[in-house]
Amino acid sequence: MKEMEINMKRHNGRIIAVLTLYNMDLSKLTDIETLNALNDLIIMEQEEEYPVEIDTLYAHNLVDGVVNNLNAVDNIIIKALVKYTIDRLSYVDRALIRVATYEMKFMDVDPKIAINEAVEITKDYSAVENDKQVKFNNKLLDNIAKVIYE
Repeated sequence: MKEMEINMKRHNGRIIAVLTLYNMDLSKLTDIETLNALNDLIIMEQEEEYPVEIDTLYAHNLVDGVVNNLNAVDNIIIKALVKYTIDRLSYVDRALIRVATYEMKFMDVDPKIAINEAVEITKDYSAVENDKQVKFNNKLLDNIAKVIYE
């Protein structure tokens, strides 16, 4: 399998994980309900007329990892926030910041890759004024990388 295909599948896995964690946070789902929501989202995507390829194992690892390490992930984010609280982040932004933080801290994903992926997802999914939110998330993720690696 080509590296580009793997990267795209993984990118799509990240998106599915972010959408699942967004749903978990917004709807106050339990761990089991969250995993069921992830499975439902993957099935729905595969039933589309033009389904995208998803690294479903990677999506599951991200959702499971964030859910099981939520306090640790959130504590890292809180340390990196400047004059801001985690509750002020939109549900989507909080979900994608959690995914990138989990990848850097627990999956040893290169921070440049985790940050770039989160920024790309921000461009497509953040409801806040795009340029502003891209810069904010990029800076926050840079701060998170410093908290993790220093």
